[in-house]
Amino acid sequence: MVKPAARDRLAAVLTREFGEPPFAVVEQADPALLDVEVDGAGRLKYPVTAAQARKLCALGTPARYGRGERTLTDASVRDTWEVPRTAVHLSWSPLFDKVLDRMRKGLGLPGSARLRAELHSLLVYEPGQFFLPHQDSEKHDAMVGTLAVTLPSRHSGGELVITQGGRSETCSGSASRLALCAFYADCRHEVRPVKSGYRIAVTFNLLLDGGAPQASGADAVNEAARLLGTHFATPSSAYSWGKASPPKRLVYLLDHEYTERGLSWNRLKGADADRAALLRTAAEQAGCQVMLAGTKIKETWDTYPEDSDYEDWDDEGWEDGEDDDRDRDSDGDGDGDGDGDHELNDLIERTTTLSCWVDPETGKRESISLEVGEDEVCSRTSTADFEPYEQQYEGYMGNYGNTLDRWYRRAAVVVFPDSLAFANRAEAAPAWAMRQVAERARSGNVAGARADAASLEPFWTATVSPDLRGGVFGPALKAAHAVDDPTVAAMLLAPFRSEDLLAKHAAPLSRLAKRYGGAWLGRILGTWCAGSQGEVYGYTSESRDWYSALPVLCTSLTASGRDGTAASRALLQAAWQRLAATAAPRLASPPSRRAAGLEDLGAPLAAVIAAAANMAATTTGDVIAAHLAGLGDEALPWLLSGLRSFSTVHSDSTVHGEAPGDRLSADVAADCGRRLTRRLARPARAANDWSITLPEGCSCPLCEVLADFLADPTLRIREWPLAKENRRHVHSRIEAAELPVDHQTRREGRPYTLILAKKDTLFSGERAQRAEDEADLRWILAVWPSAAVASTSAT
Repeated sequence: MVKPAARDRLAAVLTREFGEPPFAVVEQADPALLDVEVDGAGRLKYPVTAAQARKLCALGTPARYGRGERTLTDASVRDTWEVPRTAVHLSWSPLFDKVLDRMRKGLGLPGSARLRAELHSLLVYEPGQFFLPHQDSEKHDAMVGTLAVTLPSRHSGGELVITQGGRSETCSGSASRLALCAFYADCRHEVRPVKSGYRIAVTFNLLLDGGAPQASGADAVNEAARLLGTHFATPSSAYSWGKASPPKRLVYLLDHEYTERGLSWNRLKGADADRAALLRTAAEQAGCQVMLAGTKIKETWDTYPEDSDYEDWDDEGWEDGEDDDRDRDSDGDGDGDGDGDHELNDLIERTTTLSCWVDPETGKRESISLEVGEDEVCSRTSTADFEPYEQQYEGYMGNYGNTLDRWYRRAAVVVFPDSLAFANRAEAAPAWAMRQVAERARSGNVAGARADAASLEPFWTATVSPDLRGGVFGPALKAAHAVDDPTVAAMLLAPFRSEDLLAKHAAPLSRLAKRYGGAWLGRILGTWCAGSQGEVYGYTSESRDWYSALPVLCTSLTASGRDGTAASRALLQAAWQRLAATAAPRLASPPSRRAAGLEDLGAPLAAVIAAAANMAATTTGDVIAAHLAGLGDEALPWLLSGLRSFSTVHSDSTVHGEAPGDRLSADVAADCGRRLTRRLARPARAANDWSITLPEGCSCPLCEVLADFLADPTLRIREWPLAKENRRHVHSRIEAAELPVDHQTRREGRPYTLILAKKDTLFSGERAQRAEDEADLRWILAVWPSAAVASTSAT
């Protein structure tokens, strides 16, 4: 028999020590305990008479309920009357404090804590009225539960039923006694339909004051500490960053739900408080640290097909028993469209993500996002026993489907060794980690900062995901400088991409160049650009922002000295290589899409030109000019768009190309002038010239015949009997080149006849292009007069 993992044995110890956790306390009390007076109805006499109950109904309004973030009224979900809170006046007997203390004990709350009751509502249920199963929200940071007090009245039905984890408690009204029921806010509960008479209930928010319990039982603490040591010493292969290694944390899931604002050591519910106290003491003994966290758990279940014998039902799951300002519905999608009670078969996948935790030093709650492995998680209660806050069914789709995704929220105690404390917090909050590294170095402990940073290497690149990079990048630049180690600094900067670079980062980059050298920084910058090449074909707004910052970045780096100049050159070279790679597929695209795609890259080309203009000594400008000059005329939309963007950005200069470092823009302008001049020097097409050039490509016999037909200046139409595959090949050549040729098939005889006809757009398109070329040339000569020399030589 395989011995259970240490984490599961630890969960068994915690279960053994504290048993089945309480979730509700039901008792009856003398009516003298509570005196109720209502404006407009007077002091309530017990048992409340039908006449008084009808007065209360007349004073009330239909009670509301929460669905997602909305508050609604729907009698099919909640059908009861709610008396305005301002009209209700209560007077408690001094004995009520003892009642609350008994309830505190019954709920398993620590002796150092104290319960307070805060009035929420006065509700009246007529015959037939009810409230469907729902869950209370915590409307106050100190709220842990609800107290429902049913006043004495002669009625039947209307039972309050509370359920959790398969267990239930029922609170029935009485004609002579107060019926009190205290339960935790995360328990589902319902008010069943009243059969006769009136049910009158006063509800309260239960607030908890006081501290967390202390762990008791030295033997249990020692056993838990030993199991923690075993857990952190046993290698596991369940981690994404490589070979088998011991787990970095243990996540013990608690049995109650908590809102993020209600997550506190002092307000844990029932046995959660005792188990957490034992874990904290055991962790300290084992040389570990603990944090209280919130989790989001997603389970994907295989389900039986919708057309099986299992009946679907609509679980609306409204929240909040006696409440009107709730924040969740049971299916969690915010619109009440439950996905039904699908029969679960096998669990396919479960993911557990830490979504927030309480900083042990400041007590503040921090939002985080850290997925933890299954080998790090344990609990007393299966997550499937909880009610999901959201679920989504995927029906059968052929190769997949019949699955139900369910999302849950559970609190957890997270334990990790002291030696891995920084790594755990860094993985959950990378920006915090970078600030801590920099702060530790500033305080004088550079070696400690370097060691902390080095401990992140196994998971750092995977942790800094694309959606986090923007917030981590600035702190990472400072941390990389602070560690004073080129290898560790390079590791900290490895996850980033060129899109993360903005003009504001010029100064920290310059400091890095001074500390580690221009060659080092050049390699980092080159890696960022190379890593982005596969991501920028669509050219995002982030790409545009980065290119626009390029001239400032290069200028700032150059101004910082020799190392900065070297880094600046490397940045410019990498930026150009990335831009050229982005442009290549657009240059090869069909004419109808080519111009728009290339014009979109005009702004980054202008930025590269501007950056090169500020670095007159670099050879990168010559490389760029030679590359652009070697492109065919299909590149003209890109070159002209780049020049126009450059001219707009540098509008303070009326004549370009004359500044000492502005030679690249003049070279590009001269190249465009030569191209346009050559094209305009060609004779205009004669009115009877129908010749078309077939672009290079296939040289098969079919394409030779096609090329001859297209090149004939007098032949407009050709009828060509061809088999299906041959017709398809001719179609593909015409369409790929977007030639002004219509091609249709006459489906008569064998083989069918392909009819090719040259279009009139051959003439109109060339006239439009010629007019556009003339306008572009005039603009270039006006802005770059030096291009006139090149244009003259081209003729």
